[in-house]
This record gives sequence, C-alpha cells and structure tokens, in this order.
Amino acid sequence: MNYDNIHVLILSAGKIEKELESIFGSIPSGLIPLHGKPVIFRILDKLLKEGFKKVSITTGFKKEILEKIISEQYNEQIKLNFIPTDFKKPPGNSILTAIEKMHEQQLLVILGDTLVENELSNLIQKNNNFVLISNIFERPANWCVITLKDKKLDLIFDKKKDLEKNNEQYALVGVYYFDNLPSLKQDCTDFKEQERIEISDLIKKYKEQKVISTEICKQWYDAGHVENYFISKQMLLKARYFNALRFDKSLEIVTKTSENIQKLIDEIEWYKQIPNDLAKLIPKIIDFNQSKKPFLKLEYIKYPTLAELWLYSNFSSKLWMEILENLFKILSQFRKYPKSVSIDDYNLMYETKTEERINELISSNEYFKQILEEDVLFINGKKYHNWPVIKKQVELKIRDLYHEHDNCLIHGDLCFSNIFCDFKDKNFKLIDPRGKWGSDMYGDLKYDVAKLRHSIVGGFDTITNGLYSASLNQNNQITTKIFKPKNHHEICLHLDNLIKNKWDLNEIKLIEGLLFISMLPLHRDHFERQLAFYSIGIQRLNEVLDGTHE
Repeated sequence: MNYDNIHVLILSAGKIEKELESIFGSIPSGLIPLHGKPVIFRILDKLLKEGFKKVSITTGFKKEILEKIISEQYNEQIKLNFIPTDFKKPPGNSILTAIEKMHEQQLLVILGDTLVENELSNLIQKNNNFVLISNIFERPANWCVITLKDKKLDLIFDKKKDLEKNNEQYALVGVYYFDNLPSLKQDCTDFKEQERIEISDLIKKYKEQKVISTEICKQWYDAGHVENYFISKQMLLKARYFNALRFDKSLEIVTKTSENIQKLIDEIEWYKQIPNDLAKLIPKIIDFNQSKKPFLKLEYIKYPTLAELWLYSNFSSKLWMEILENLFKILSQFRKYPKSVSIDDYNLMYETKTEERINELISSNEYFKQILEEDVLFINGKKYHNWPVIKKQVELKIRDLYHEHDNCLIHGDLCFSNIFCDFKDKNFKLIDPRGKWGSDMYGDLKYDVAKLRHSIVGGFDTITNGLYSASLNQNNQITTKIFKPKNHHEICLHLDNLIKNKWDLNEIKLIEGLLFISMLPLHRDHFERQLAFYSIGIQRLNEVLDGTHE
C-alpha cells in the first residue's frame, strides 16, 4: 500500500460537551484523557503503528494548547499539519476547509474523540470506500444512523429526533475513508455557500457517484459523550507491568492481581488497617485474598486522576491551589495516626534502596555505567556534580531526615496518578498504596510530600505520559525538554510555600531527588525516560547540596 498517497485527517476543532467540561474544564475534544493519554495521542499512536505518514489535525477551540501538546510529543515521529477551522460549525465544515490544499488521492477521516481497534490499513486495502459502523448504540436521535443494502451504505438519518431504533440500523462511529479525494473535493463545491455542513451531507453527495462499503467496528471507544466516556475508561484499564487489572462491568468492580505477591499482600493489609475516619479516602473493598494467589477487589472509581487533570485539563491556578491545600489536609489526617518508625527503616528506604538501585542500573545498562563514572554532568548546558561526587554528602544529609513527629500512617506512593478526584463533590480517592515503608505501613510523612512534589515540580507524570524529550551525546551531556502545564510556575511556588509551612523544603527536595534516582531500574524499557529521571534527580540533589538550580 502506498502510504504517501493517503492523507489522514483528524477532526479535533471542537470543545468538549458540558458534562465533560465539568470534569476537565474547557478543553479541545481531542485532549479528553483516557487513562493518562489524550484520545488524540492514542489515535496518533495507532496511525504510527500502522504506517501512515501524512496527518492533518483540524484545530479551533483553544488551538494553541492542542497544537503545543501534540507537537511536543509527535513532531519528530510523523509529518503533522494543523489546520485552523471554525469550531462553532459542524465537522463537515472542517473537512471542507481542510481538503482545499490536499493533493493526495485518498482521504481517511477520523473523529478526534473516537478510538477504534480495526486495522485501518487492512480495511483500506480491502475496500474502495468505507465507513465504520456499529449496532451497539442507544437513542438514534444522538447519532448519524444508517441502513444497509447488500452490505453497502443505503439510507442516512442524521440525528433524527423521531427515529425509532430497530435491528436494521447502525451508527456511524467516526471513521470514513474516501478513495477518490479529487472527486470528494469536486462534490464539495456544491456546499461552498452553505453555512453549516454535516459529515452526513458530504457522504450523501459522494454516494451519488460512488459505492460506499461498511465495516463493523470491532471495538469502539467514544470519549466525546459523558456516558460513553466512563464506559471507555473501564474498557481501557491499564496496570503496571507486574500487575493485572480486570474489570467487571455489571458489578463495577476492579480485580487486581500481581506477580509481585508480597507487595500485593502488603497493599491489601494497608487497605484493611486504614482507620475508619480515613476510609472515605479509599475505594470500597469488595473482597480480597492474601494466600499464595492473592487478589484485591475494589469498587471502580470512574473519575479522572489528578495526573490526567494536571496535564490535560484547563483549570485555573486558584483551583489547583485549592486542590493542593486539600491534599495537605489529608496529610494532616495521616499525622493523627503516629507510630514509632526505626532509624533502620529510614536508612533502608533512603540510603540502602538508592545504593542498590544504582548498582542494579550500572550492572544492567552500559550507558548509565559510563554516565556514573563521570564526576561532572552537563544537563541542558549547565554543570552539576554527579553521583560519585555527591554520594557521601547525600548520605550525611539522609541521616538528618529522621524526625519523630513525621512518623505516622502514610500512603507511600502519593503521586498524582494514584489520586482520583471528583471536582463536583471535592472528593479524593487514593489507590495503589505502597503497603510497607521499610517494615511497616507507617513511615516518614515527608516521603508522601516528596511524592507530591515529584509529580508537580519534578514532572514525573508528565514524563511517564510521554510529554518530554531527553537525549545523550557522545560526551555524556544530557539534553531534556519537559512539557509544563498551564500556570506551572505559579502552582509550584504555592506548593513549596505549603511545604515550608510544615517542613524543611530542602529535606523534601532531597527525598524527591532520591526518588527520581532510585526508580530508574523500574523503567528499564525506557532509556529516554531514565535519562530524564536521572537528570531531575541530580539537579534536585545539587540544589540541596550547593544551591545549583535547575
């Protein structure tokens, strides 16, 4: 198949519907996040995997945000073109605007809030023209509904209010392929003076001269409507590499299993022992088993994580400051459950673990073996003392971290991706606790504070979601570029002020730096990500030790 002759058009000019806006704020439809990734990222990943080379994206509502986020992630991977269109008009108008300057023979159109699992390249080879359809839909008045004749597209009913659903109807699911773009452009001349154009109008006109085949959609994720968005989230549940998640749709229960048996057992124990007045902060426990084949069944939380909202929503600085203040209230609630923690646990978590992880990194990665032989490291052109030089100083600083008043109940992995947030009711749900911090579920509360800071200031969730770049040259010099969400600097300052009200900021930075360095072996399959994490860790430790700033 000649991919050079196919132009892919993703329609993402519109804003999200009001119900979704109450969850994410006012954002373009393509930025609706599904488990940490905007829908449009998942579409682009699919197109890259299948070999498509030319992609245009229509932009309109808050186009600068959409273009910035997409460009930072995909500019070097695929030929992208952004086409400004009027987001207040229907998608047919966007197609009309977009195809004016296209010179390819074929056009593949995809709605920017829709995911499908069909192999699109195979369908293109199989058919001359086609649309993807599904008979799984409710309320025909909400959809463009079609009927078939000899498996070809026959009648089209676009959101007809008086149409009653029957077994002969199918909904168009948002993927349309035209094998003769010049012919489509010619057809579109009939609509030049028309104010509002639907995709169905273009299909009807094109169908007058061409036969349009239909293909049943294997799996269809519609993120553009609130009721379908939550269903799509359930179907796209993901887990870490050593965990497995299974969703029961009828009961709305998530079952978690793990290859790391002891860790899951510790996690279950944490959930079991959580004090009653903190139970509102965790999902309801439905069932569990702590035997040799442990499992944990929890209620499914449908709301987005703070990581998704931090990266892709459009909330004000004031709202984010309120969120941070509420999170610090949760930390204060943890502090109400003090318990003695040994200095040995501190040494294990901060010193021994870091040393073991670095040794693991050196033995498994030749590039990092070379990097860790350097006394000086250049990151984005600035000079920093490398780990071999600062190691002893860091160990001395670690010994000053022990404070009895910080020893209490902790979550242990309080990053944004483990915090669900319901903005309407101002509720948080915490998942994936560490279980044990050293030898117990009680530990150093500063560890949770540092986890929050490494999500916000450090950019942990930004990096794990791919919104960054990192490279290493022949002289072991590292260059990184990390996406900054809206009002990043202002929100980071507010976080640090909250920290300074109760803790020594340098102690939190020290732990944050150790977190970034000690996590490197856990990301062994992502060398670029490891570079970014190591750079942030070294920068943070230098800030603490000698005032060198990022």
